[in-house]
Amino acid sequence: MKSGVMFGILLTILNNRKVKRDYLAEKFEISTRTVARHIDSLCEGGVPIITVRGANGGYMIADDFKLERSFFTSDELHRLLTCLNATATSFAGQNHDLIEKLKHIGAVKENEKYLLKTDTLIIDVGTWTNPQNYRGKIEALNKAIDGDFTVNMGYTDNKDYFSVRDFDPYCLVLKEGAWYTYGYCHLRRDFRLFRLTRIKSLTITDKKFVRKESDVYEKLSGNFDDTDLIDVEFEFFSTALSEVEEWLGPEAISERGASYIAKASLFGGNLLINKLLSFGSSIKVLKPQALKEELLVECSRVLRRYTY
Repeated sequence: MKSGVMFGILLTILNNRKVKRDYLAEKFEISTRTVARHIDSLCEGGVPIITVRGANGGYMIADDFKLERSFFTSDELHRLLTCLNATATSFAGQNHDLIEKLKHIGAVKENEKYLLKTDTLIIDVGTWTNPQNYRGKIEALNKAIDGDFTVNMGYTDNKDYFSVRDFDPYCLVLKEGAWYTYGYCHLRRDFRLFRLTRIKSLTITDKKFVRKESDVYEKLSGNFDDTDLIDVEFEFFSTALSEVEEWLGPEAISERGASYIAKASLFGGNLLINKLLSFGSSIKVLKPQALKEELLVECSRVLRRYTY
């Protein structure tokens, strides 16, 4: 009985942001002193329970604490909870503990939608229009990273060349709004960054790898597609100010009359062309001339697509 009440207290706190001692005493029909003893026992057992003092106080559990996860899918959990709630009156409260457990597991499953979720930081790998975007790739890569498994990967590079290779993933990287995976490429026999949008197929093999000494930060300090740095200057309107500030930083921007001027050293290539085109008519490239010509060529291609 004692262990059952203690586990019930744990699940109740997990399912709520903060729970008062009086509420727990009433729910489990025990004294507040007994509640305190159960809390002490849970803390001694390694559960990180935080006691908040004051009128609005109560018991909380650290955000990173998790119970063992279930093999149920989110849909299966939803159906189970629906059935259990529908039959709750028929079993005179006997379903209560099971419902509490499933609610907690369901909350964990909901959090799995996010790569990282705390009270102060959430990283959602999906987009507004495609919530599942990247999720399958990131889940597979995370599994391979955690277990040190080699993956077999189909990849298309920036020159549109497709190849299949074995790859030992070490970590995931988010830089400039794009997702990459870093690790050892068996095809090139070197450490590489691969952009997730260019990964066309991904299979976890049963081969385990041993991590070699490497430095992901060295890769992140260079450029991704082996393109050269160029000095870029462009004019833009206030409608694009926040986006340009987020991209280049406010120190790269100066006012000029009713518009703004941005100056920065940037890596060229298709990524830069696509980035500049994403601003539409809000910007105008002033320098260098070669970049202006590249943009004109690409704009002409777009125009032809809609003309003929």
